[in-house]
Amino acid sequence: MPCRSDEGKLDRYALREIEIDRPQLFVDDYLIENRFDEDKLSSTVPHVLHVAEHPEEPVLVPDRPWEEESGIGHPSALYDPEDDMVRMYYTVHQREMKGLNGYPPGSYFLCYAESDDGVSWRKPNLGKFSWGGEEDTNIIMEGEREAKIAHVHTNGNLQGLRMRNLGQLPHRFLEGNRFLMYYCDSAHYLATSQDGIEWRERVHEVISNRIDCYITIVHDDQRGEFVSFLRNRLIFSGKESEDYFGNTRMICRLSSRELWSRWDTMPSSVLIPDEDDSERFYGMPAFRYGGVYHGFLQHFYENPQKIEVELVFSRDGFNWTRLPGHPKLISVGEEGEWDSGMVATGDKVIEKGDEWWLYYSGYSGYHDETDRQSCIGLLRFRKEGFVSIHAGDRTSYLLTKPIRWPGGGLEVNAKADGGYVRFRVTDQRRRTIEGFGYEDCSEFTGDEVRHAVEWDSAEMADLAGKIIRLEFKFRNADIYSFVPSSGDPT
Repeated sequence: MPCRSDEGKLDRYALREIEIDRPQLFVDDYLIENRFDEDKLSSTVPHVLHVAEHPEEPVLVPDRPWEEESGIGHPSALYDPEDDMVRMYYTVHQREMKGLNGYPPGSYFLCYAESDDGVSWRKPNLGKFSWGGEEDTNIIMEGEREAKIAHVHTNGNLQGLRMRNLGQLPHRFLEGNRFLMYYCDSAHYLATSQDGIEWRERVHEVISNRIDCYITIVHDDQRGEFVSFLRNRLIFSGKESEDYFGNTRMICRLSSRELWSRWDTMPSSVLIPDEDDSERFYGMPAFRYGGVYHGFLQHFYENPQKIEVELVFSRDGFNWTRLPGHPKLISVGEEGEWDSGMVATGDKVIEKGDEWWLYYSGYSGYHDETDRQSCIGLLRFRKEGFVSIHAGDRTSYLLTKPIRWPGGGLEVNAKADGGYVRFRVTDQRRRTIEGFGYEDCSEFTGDEVRHAVEWDSAEMADLAGKIIRLEFKFRNADIYSFVPSSGDPT
């Protein structure tokens, strides 16, 4: 229905304002009213994917006898603020020794490593499980039938620390446990721990069937749900009779309002490969930040059978935004490199200062090659820096939809060390609010993830509760996000 403008007059053209209380990412056009250059062209002011520098060497390699057959993969890394270190849980795949006396019962088991800086790792001898004649190992879980693909949360996520975990489940859902693991043991279970080493296995069964890809649990605070993205193998087997035949390698959504419950509803498809994609999708680990799902969509090619990762986004978990051309966030390395066959991300991002760290598995061979080895690498990105709105050497503009300003100052994540960004604040009809014009604000020519925007004689805090638009005038610069300085940091 029509709403009243700030002047109190009925404005039948007024738009529904968007409430903001957290970082606002420009990964899609959800918050963008328009983007255009000096010739009024939008295509020259695009969303741009920023790819991290490819690491020459992995940070974690298979250097124990129980790791040497196929290597290590599926990393779940998290910062533990209580012990001030990074913990890593990863999967080891064995073929020849499975089920033999003295060896883990299935093809997969979980191992553990830890690090003070997230780069140099140690694998402590824990003495929990043996491997053949080896009594001291870093194996933490074998499972009743297997143990694979750990997705670990911790209740320590305090602010002001040197690192923090993005996409963690809220502490209240861990039910007093310091650590919570979601993992596969033919079905999918929750396990709990107070020290990250000793685990109570199979505490609760979440999904009763086996799904052999990296499944994560995301808490959607706006919908009040827990969400996973997986394959629908309940009605598509891929191999059985025509009644159950189908492509299992697409992405489905499964949710529950209760974490500690049996998720027995039917998965619903949200991403199916089209003609511009690989032949199939393999899986999609995901996390949520700034009200946005970030999905690490794994493309599975057939000839050769390589896997690469595209970054996709969603506001609701159903409808997904993909950048034009479907560029890859992580591609396989050059021939002969340690990750030249397949790549797949871990389950979450660790924020360290102004960087986002993402661990990933790299494989030396393709999916159908049995002699491949896998290691774990580290990619470093700018904080909130996966995607930006980019302006080249033409003066360009970015305009937000109407937003209700929550109060506090305005901080912008932008890179303009080769150009500039200027700022103004307008009302719904794009009339400059007094004191907030381009000429009232200093030109930004730096590179900061939290640049505090200031005007000569006006304060953003004075606009608290008002409906406004933010406008950016920029050239040879990238704008990633903005945040009200008094807003929620996650």
